[in-house]
Amino acid sequence: MAAIESYTSFDAWRDAQVRDAARFAAEHDELQALRQVLTVDGINGQCSLCDAPRQFPCPDLAAGHAPSFREGLLCEACRCNARQRAVAALLFEDGAAPGKTYLTEQASPFHRALRRRVPGVVGSEYARSRWRRWRLLTWLWRHGVFERLRFADVTALPFESDSFDAVLSLDVLEHVPDYRAAVREFARVLRPGGQCVLSVPFHVDRASTETLARIGVDGRVEHLQAPEYHGDPLGGGVLCFHHFGWDLLAAMREAGFSEAHVVRLRDPTRGWPEAMWMLRARR
Repeated sequence: MAAIESYTSFDAWRDAQVRDAARFAAEHDELQALRQVLTVDGINGQCSLCDAPRQFPCPDLAAGHAPSFREGLLCEACRCNARQRAVAALLFEDGAAPGKTYLTEQASPFHRALRRRVPGVVGSEYARSRWRRWRLLTWLWRHGVFERLRFADVTALPFESDSFDAVLSLDVLEHVPDYRAAVREFARVLRPGGQCVLSVPFHVDRASTETLARIGVDGRVEHLQAPEYHGDPLGGGVLCFHHFGWDLLAAMREAGFSEAHVVRLRDPTRGWPEAMWMLRARR
């Protein structure tokens, strides 16, 4: 059974649901059984960032919260969660580290861990206020990353075309009003053959993306639905503009990627007991 599976369309995924219904039902039962026996010690597995066996504790249980198998199960060593480790697994899937890599975050455990495996990684933050930039910079220094904080708007990246071998963006795109412009920029700065890996809150049951908010002609935010904010460990809540569906693949192809896939990852031995969804495209 493959731990990593790719789909090119919503119809392909629906066909797989029918074809592999028994397997998906068994995975559901296995996950429910894990929830019943899980303790604060979490689970053991192979960390794709440390490239070593690690323990993934579950402190949510000690606080009386339900475990999050996407945002939780932090590696005991690198402190990266399951979603971040899944992105790394896609990046290193062929067994070799990529060359120059751009990451749309910098003051984070993921950036810190990735620097150990990919020396050419370039991170950035979208921090407009001086106070927030200082807070992010002090986080970097406090964690032993002595580099300048780089400001970047993903809809207008400050890099030359064909600059990177890989682009990674983790749960950023849903907070960008014009996400199509961001995807075009990701394609522009990639070299031919380079790969882009995205994590977004992906709604696997939706063919189309739903817009929750937009920027009006006066430059103000217009809420089309009740405002939704996502947590940011260093900056408070951030407004969500989109709930992505399968049409994000078409947007990536239109942006200049030669191929684009939705990727399903599930492997308890690697710390992903619940299926996670990513997008991967090649220039």
